Amino acid sequence: MQRGSERRRRLGRFPRITVGSGLAQAPSPKVGANAAFQHDSNARIYRLGRTARHYQGDILLTRAETLLLLKHQPAFVDKDVLDIGVGTGRTTIYLAPLARRYQAVDYSPAMVTRFKQNFTDVPIALADMTDLGAFADASFDFVLATNNVFCAVGHEARLRTLQEIRRLLRPSGMLVFSSHNRNDVHGLGRYFRPEFDRNPLKQLVLAARWCVASFNHARLAHRQLFTDEYAIVNDEAHGGTMLHYYISPDRQRSQLAASGFELLEMYDRWGKLLTPGDSAARSQWVFYVAKRIQVS
Repeated sequence: MQRGSERRRRLGRFPRITVGSGLAQAPSPKVGANAAFQHDSNARIYRLGRTARHYQGDILLTRAETLLLLKHQPAFVDKDVLDIGVGTGRTTIYLAPLARRYQAVDYSPAMVTRFKQNFTDVPIALADMTDLGAFADASFDFVLATNNVFCAVGHEARLRTLQEIRRLLRPSGMLVFSSHNRNDVHGLGRYFRPEFDRNPLKQLVLAARWCVASFNHARLAHRQLFTDEYAIVNDEAHGGTMLHYYISPDRQRSQLAASGFELLEMYDRWGKLLTPGDSAARSQWVFYVAKRIQVS
């Protein structure tokens, strides 16, 4: 409990902006400006060639991804699958051979180029997940969006993405995605702390990385937002150059319901099935399994 109190005091140093929940709310000018900055700033990082090279060697599923995909095989085997934010194709290796039709999507030209080099016969589209107009309504049975890709954009863009995915899914189609967890007890305290190593050369590298991350945090800290529904946080990703969306499991459940989805299951980052009301306080991110429902 003490650690949570310390976290709340840390968050109190940053401006708190109250924004109403729901799909019909218009963003305030400050929130809208920050969202545009967040989208463009994050996109610049993901479009760098060195970022694509960073992900090139990542070919394994996480424990949580493995468990939930094994459990929900009937939802994607011999079905039409859309893989959003596919990067260089980490999940393609496993899903494409099992799907009836597999379609990859990424908004980074560098990632798409790497993907095409890795998979010459697998279709990929260069597209933003907030606008998937190239695909017809009700054209997929299963949508996957791992690596917290929804968190790369602001609140309104996230809601547009959910609306687009609902449009693309057939009735009772399944959405599986991961998202940063606002309830993580370590909070901002985990980030930007110096690391130490007995090897002098390694220590120099660690010190240099900490200096760069600290500079980036000082540059971006004023862009952070903390609302009742979500937070935009400058975390440790890519040397402190990113702004990511954080949301609690309870709020994510409500957001999905407002977007026309029923939340079926939640898993922590290690693959433990979470019960309703579980805050997943020691998990940096949470995996969600949801299905498209009919909205009256």
